[in-house]
Amino acid sequence: MWLKNFKSFLNSLVNNKLYTIVTLVGFTISLTFVILLSVYIKNELTVNSLQKNGSRIYRLINENHAEYAPPIGLYLQNEFPEIESYTRILENPGILETQDNVKVKFNYLLADSAFFTIFSFNLIEGKPETALKTKNSVVLSKEFANKIFGNNSSLDKLITIEGIDCIVKGVVDDISKTSSFKKCDAIINFRCIEDFWGGDPNLLTSMGNSSFGLYFLAKPNTDLPSKASQVLEMFKKDYWMYKDERTKTVVFEPLADNYFSPIRARATHQNNKTFIAVLFAIVILILVLAIINYMNLTIAQSGSRVKEMAIKKLHGSSRKELIFQYVNESIILCFVAFLLALLLSFLAEPIFNSLLKTQLNLASEFTKSTVLITLVFVVLVGFISGIIPAFIITRLNTIQVLKGEFRRKSKSIYSKLLIGFQYIVVIVLIISTIIIARQTSFMRNHSLGFNSSNIVWLDNNLSNNQMAGFKNEMNKIPGVKRVSFVKGSPVDGGDNRSYTYEDKPVSFQVFKVDSSFFPMMEMNITSTGVAYTKEGIWINRVTVDKLGLDSLPKSFKAYNGEKTVLGIIDNFYFESLHREIGMALIQQMSETDEPKQILIQLEGNNPISVLEKVKKSYEEYANGQPFDYGFVNDTIQSWYDSEKRTGTIVSYFAMLSIIISVMGIFAMAVFYNHQKIKEIGIRKVNGATVFQIVKILNRDFIKWVAIAFVIACPIAYYSMNNWLQEFPYKITLDWWIFALAGIFAIIVSLLTVSWQSFIAARRNPVEALRYE
Repeated sequence: MWLKNFKSFLNSLVNNKLYTIVTLVGFTISLTFVILLSVYIKNELTVNSLQKNGSRIYRLINENHAEYAPPIGLYLQNEFPEIESYTRILENPGILETQDNVKVKFNYLLADSAFFTIFSFNLIEGKPETALKTKNSVVLSKEFANKIFGNNSSLDKLITIEGIDCIVKGVVDDISKTSSFKKCDAIINFRCIEDFWGGDPNLLTSMGNSSFGLYFLAKPNTDLPSKASQVLEMFKKDYWMYKDERTKTVVFEPLADNYFSPIRARATHQNNKTFIAVLFAIVILILVLAIINYMNLTIAQSGSRVKEMAIKKLHGSSRKELIFQYVNESIILCFVAFLLALLLSFLAEPIFNSLLKTQLNLASEFTKSTVLITLVFVVLVGFISGIIPAFIITRLNTIQVLKGEFRRKSKSIYSKLLIGFQYIVVIVLIISTIIIARQTSFMRNHSLGFNSSNIVWLDNNLSNNQMAGFKNEMNKIPGVKRVSFVKGSPVDGGDNRSYTYEDKPVSFQVFKVDSSFFPMMEMNITSTGVAYTKEGIWINRVTVDKLGLDSLPKSFKAYNGEKTVLGIIDNFYFESLHREIGMALIQQMSETDEPKQILIQLEGNNPISVLEKVKKSYEEYANGQPFDYGFVNDTIQSWYDSEKRTGTIVSYFAMLSIIISVMGIFAMAVFYNHQKIKEIGIRKVNGATVFQIVKILNRDFIKWVAIAFVIACPIAYYSMNNWLQEFPYKITLDWWIFALAGIFAIIVSLLTVSWQSFIAARRNPVEALRYE
């Protein structure tokens, strides 16, 4: 019996090729995205889950950041017996020199000796207890070790970092694959920072520099987070950052919450839970659309099989058996589509990894548990897809079916609500795509308050006595317009200075620049009229407004004393448009300041050729140190990569939903028009034109698009308005965005349906009546 039913199912697929192709293609494409997105979401939600001590690891944070002074870790460990160990964290770029005198630029992580006992990373060489035990010990990543030493063992090899000799004591797998730490080339003992930062003997004991991440390992069966209130009271007494309520909270954040924490931290990569929630919602929507499409098509084409069901009933088959048959057929079709989707997923994996900046490895996901879960998922989707059409088709009695009752009902009631739901999703996604694209474009093209065109930044590795000579060499190169040495620029956000101004805590971004900076950046400055002095400063207009200063203040109490104000700068952005412009202070660099960057303004039509000359001259001055550069415009554009990525993903899924809906509506139009063959013939015999018939056939579909539009608009407005609230500077939700989405949906529907309607309307009425 089962074999007979299966043969009947195959015959129906062969006889209804359009139904078969549309159903399989729709299911396959949908399941491809579901597979890829599900694996990505699963990976994101399980970051840090492989840490053996994960339930006992906490990061110290406050309401603003996750950075503290070097002595805080030991200070808290001595005060609270609940703390077993701690590690401080700082990431930095640096220069490594091998024994063969080859200089290599790399990124390293400074961490305490307990790092590898707190975190359970896979050490390929070395032991967790001893890898960072000595001051000059270093652990290399597997990838970087192979780059430096090839296939040879790296243990106990001598390397020079920032002029300091270090010994390789371990090799570790990429720590970013299973944790919230960024990918790095090496982990170095934290105490090396004293040498790297100029041998300051007070660096590790001073509370002044609060720039370091801090992780604690709590002892088993203790409640470290409950001690936060006590820590806060202690900090208020003797930690400058908490005095005068500059900082107000202390939180021991569990490791499990680090990856999705709203608090950004050094050396970590993080994701947004809202973004994951959006992706999850998209997965569900795609799946629902695919299921709806299948149910629609099954119901629409079942007129060709409904007599088969009626005959089986006459021969004694129960409704339960017929439902079981339909559900089995749905599961088989779903399983075939899943196998095709799995093949397509492997082909699309590189593209998907590039789009989401991730490293999916589908092959590694095949475990016993995932295979079992997948089988259950396929059966469940197949069951849901088949059960509703089965109930609808089998509920009619035999006499109704043989009289054609099913056709009259199926053409008017069963599928219209499902089509309407599909168009609601399509319209919401189209509106969302337009709004996200406009907001991203708004931020990427918004006036920054300074010139960013044709300006290149370089990391400065020159000594102070080399700067004048290098600048002269640059000015000799055709195509170099200006050169400026800076310690803080709009590209990197400058250095933060917090202090008390008239009994209120204030925070400034400080930029130290040379005389070429303002002509290069073309900032608009209003002079205060005071005489020029090297000690003078410039402040932005936000500072004037927030502190209630005179419109052109002559002097100002800065973090380092009373200063002459030379001018007021029109507001400029030194962070992305995700945050409001803060207070900024620009001062001239002194002879003892060490610039962090070199800004070079180019002119002419061949910047790459000019850069080659700049690189050659730089490497001569920097004794062969790597030439690391970037265009200011490119760096600014990268601030909005997340929004660009979100917009791209939403647009892809909008297109996918449109494709799925179009395929479904196209097939529905074929079957719908087929049911109206007799009516079309009669209308043509009575003088109806092709246009009139096409209009009648299209009317029902357009009506449901209009209803979907009315429902979709408030849904899209609510969701997009909430999304825009995250941005202090944003676009307005103009009416034409919604109208455009509605018009687009109608055009898609008309193009999809009208072709089939036109073919049906052009048919010879005699053939139509004979066919019927």
